[in-house]
Amino acid sequence: MSQDGVKDNNMNTASTNAELANTAANDEIDLIDLIKNIWRQRGLVIGMMILTTVTVLGFHFSKASFSTASSIDYPISLSFLSEDKSKYPNGIAFSPRDLITSSVLQKAVTTSGLDVPLGVLEQSIRVEISNSILKASEIKLAGILANAKTPDEVRVAGEQILKDLHESGRGYVTVSLDLSALPINSQQASSFLQVLVDEWAKLSIERGLMDADITRPLVPFKISKGSNLIDNYDQASNYLNSLSLAVLQLSDLSGTSSLVVNNMSIEDVQRRLTALGDRDIGPLREFAYSNSAALAKADSAIQVRLFARQRLLDLEHARLTKLINSYDLALEQLGSDKNQQGSNRSDQNLQGNAGQFDQSFLDSLLQLGTKLGAVDTRKQLFDRRITAVEELLSLEKEISILLGTSSDKAMKISPEVILKGALINIEKDLNEIQQNVGQFVEAIRELTIESHAQVYVANSAPQVRGGFMQLAPRFTLFVVLGGILGLFLGIFVALIRSALINSK
Repeated sequence: MSQDGVKDNNMNTASTNAELANTAANDEIDLIDLIKNIWRQRGLVIGMMILTTVTVLGFHFSKASFSTASSIDYPISLSFLSEDKSKYPNGIAFSPRDLITSSVLQKAVTTSGLDVPLGVLEQSIRVEISNSILKASEIKLAGILANAKTPDEVRVAGEQILKDLHESGRGYVTVSLDLSALPINSQQASSFLQVLVDEWAKLSIERGLMDADITRPLVPFKISKGSNLIDNYDQASNYLNSLSLAVLQLSDLSGTSSLVVNNMSIEDVQRRLTALGDRDIGPLREFAYSNSAALAKADSAIQVRLFARQRLLDLEHARLTKLINSYDLALEQLGSDKNQQGSNRSDQNLQGNAGQFDQSFLDSLLQLGTKLGAVDTRKQLFDRRITAVEELLSLEKEISILLGTSSDKAMKISPEVILKGALINIEKDLNEIQQNVGQFVEAIRELTIESHAQVYVANSAPQVRGGFMQLAPRFTLFVVLGGILGLFLGIFVALIRSALINSK
């Protein structure tokens, strides 16, 4: 080959290599330059994001169905209800309708300032013992149990869970307000339901429904001028028993043991009552009965009253004695060996008759049920016998006090003078204790007024049913998705635009 041919080949090879190098250099992507180009066109990217978001929301608005809120549910739990009693603390029966009575609704309308006719409001509001938060779970579980294809183990577990939900729902009340006929929005309705429940709680406290169920004397003790000394001491003893019952009921309330009123605890009041009964009223009452003959000289009606009362006590004593004897006889018959021997013989006869196994088995079950019933009956009879014995012992104490024994020794001071002087101090002490008990009851009432938590507890804020609030989470999702889609679409358009500009 000639030198010119070699030179041409070398030149062609060099030209090819240069073209390949230029092509490789052109194929490389400069990320920094790419980002700068996108940043210079950020207005275009943001515009595409806004356009895409508006387009997505417009499409969603065109397909979605919009309506105002249909109803509001407000679930609360009543803290004063017990597991087995549906009563207020003062003993009056509770009804869910108490929350939406005319008086409560009127107060709530006045407080909230809403211009709503009371008649329309009464037709739009309802209340039921349930928890709207748990209701959805109960409905779902009921559907699972109603399905015939549900496995047995799942069915058993579902029934137990549904039972637990029903038990946990006791004491819960849900107030619902239908907004279809009311000229108010969901926010106003939510505020109204909160005001309604609060007004019911205040009204319940004002009416004394939240007061503790304390049986106490409200009228101070007074010495009856027209009665004899024995009657006055009987009245003082009854008054003392009423105060003792009130203190016992106060002691059973939670938190009362640590409550201090006028530097006194409930235990201090109890000790003062015990001392007054053991030191003054009890001994002096017995002393009055023991000297009934001397007191009858000033009032002849005393002997007639004592005789009539003694006759009634004797009749009651005879009744209780017969009642205790009947309990003893019944217990003896239930626990007799003859019944046990008869049942053993019956068991042996039944076991020997193999041909009648089914009948023997049923008879054995019947006898077992009879024995279990007898055990339960014996327990009931034994408890009643104990109660009758306690009443009999108390009655015998009253009879012994009524009979009394007059002292043969002449007293230097007349019994009437002693009893009258002591009765004045007893009246003073009883009234002071009665005031102490009243102060404790008022202190407990003030604590209830200061804290509505003792009346109800809101489980959640009022729940809006239907309307825009149900669609708001979906709108948020579409806004986010539209923004992301617009971002990528804007970057794509910006890159194409940049490439077209560079090609020119």
